Amino acid sequence: MIKRWHPNAIVTITPTDHYVAPAARYVETLALARRIATKLRDRVVLLGVVPTEPDPELGYIVPGEPLVDDVAAVAKFVEKPDLYEAAELRRAGALWSTMVVCSSVDALWELGRAAEPRLLDILDSLVPIIGTPEESEAIEYIYRAYIPVSFSRDICERAPSRIATMPISGIEWSDFGKPDRIERVIAQRRGRSTLREPVPESEMRA
Repeated sequence: MIKRWHPNAIVTITPTDHYVAPAARYVETLALARRIATKLRDRVVLLGVVPTEPDPELGYIVPGEPLVDDVAAVAKFVEKPDLYEAAELRRAGALWSTMVVCSSVDALWELGRAAEPRLLDILDSLVPIIGTPEESEAIEYIYRAYIPVSFSRDICERAPSRIATMPISGIEWSDFGKPDRIERVIAQRRGRSTLREPVPESEMRA
């Protein structure tokens, strides 16, 4: 729909099951990523996080040559490596992929075309149908007929040269895809809250 009605737009894609704090700094970072995406209109800007551990359940971005500001080209993208490779990637300076994307419509389109050209040919034919009586039927047909595509494994891994990465700093981030990650963040927040509680006056006198 955006390709049909606003082809020059800058698009922001954010997963809904992630934890970020503080929210205000995260929004500022997104605004910066959008500004960079207006400069690098031929690349998809993907936000990354410095890993705290070798987590094999996440995607890893290997930064390449610097492009602009703190943004670098992507030399390699690895989705869900095994534990050994995750540790090697972390030591090599790879970032966790947040799957937060800022990009021009064309950059997203061409990223998809580089990795899944047949799918993008189908989507090209869909664009002029958007807003017509045939739209719903055409979209339903594509979802039924085309094999599911993973954005990380089938797109980013195959066409890393069309991606740029920007590390985020000063922001707590976690993928809440697993219960233990949620529990870990809650425990950390409770721990900080306990440390901030004022000491009772009776204890201070003691």
